[in-house]
Amino acid sequence: MPELRYNRLNDTWVIISKERAKRPHDYPVNWRKEVGDIKKCPFEPGKENLTPPEVFAIRDEGTKPNTPGWKIRVIPNKFPALRPDEEFYRISEDIYDKMGGFGYHEVIIDTPDHYKHMQDFSIGELFLLLLTFRERMKQLYQNSNIYYVQIFKNHGREAGKSLYHSHSQLIALPRIPKRINTQINQCRHYYREKERCLLCDEVKYELDQQTRIVHDNNRFTVYAPFASAFPFEMKIVPKFHSHDYTKTTDEELNDLAEALWTAVRKLSMLFEDPPFNLILHTAPPVRDIPWDPNYFYNMDRLFHWYIEIFPRMAIHAGFELGTEFFINPTPPEEAARYLREKKI
Repeated sequence: MPELRYNRLNDTWVIISKERAKRPHDYPVNWRKEVGDIKKCPFEPGKENLTPPEVFAIRDEGTKPNTPGWKIRVIPNKFPALRPDEEFYRISEDIYDKMGGFGYHEVIIDTPDHYKHMQDFSIGELFLLLLTFRERMKQLYQNSNIYYVQIFKNHGREAGKSLYHSHSQLIALPRIPKRINTQINQCRHYYREKERCLLCDEVKYELDQQTRIVHDNNRFTVYAPFASAFPFEMKIVPKFHSHDYTKTTDEELNDLAEALWTAVRKLSMLFEDPPFNLILHTAPPVRDIPWDPNYFYNMDRLFHWYIEIFPRMAIHAGFELGTEFFINPTPPEEAARYLREKKI
């Protein structure tokens, strides 16, 4: 029988369609895997002049900016959604509001290797990528007009990837996005009611039950969420309470890299490198919120950062767009079992 499940964090409902339950072999594996022409790729070492100047990089000692010798390189997007040289303002036109296109849109070139992708990275390489996320977020938050930095990765054309060479992106926004705002409000309601963190309770429950756990290490757990909107969706959450990703230590990032390495490799081996989106959710930096002076009160206690991985094997169409109810044909308990049992 189908089942509706409530996602308390996002305040959304999901339909788990058990009657059309799909196993891994029921999903297609003929993903579009065109290999980009390395001769035309602007992300290759030695072609730094084809991109905007780097704003951050992890490099071999003694190498200069915008030259070869980098391990990870962050550059402004050549076709940005937002620009730092745009004016920061908000005005109204009768019933309509609009803001200037101020912000940052950057590309994080994950690796100098054209043919290497996240599932091929070592734990050490993933550690450097996660470290880059942390350090660049810290830098951007020094601008008081940046209210939130969204970091994400689109892997595969079906997930929105436009260039073959492995890369992630960040967009720094002059507003707190609706989904994060909803999550903060949901966590606040839960904290007022229970005097506890929602995700701390969720992690504890999942570890107690074990039915949706995919992987577990000293500091992080990987599990298929109870109300998964996507088949084989995974969540990577600290087992310790932490609201702000920018405050993670190197030791914590090393354990996170191991958890991420395991999750991505299991997914890739189960479905022959499927498309997916990876999204980092964290608390916003403290800013002046005129409509709610108490917005950040107890933020360090009620919010809990985490990473989501959304495999893009099911098409969300008219029903989902019209209702914001997602239909998932693979129960997360089954998805977790297949992922958990996959040897890497």
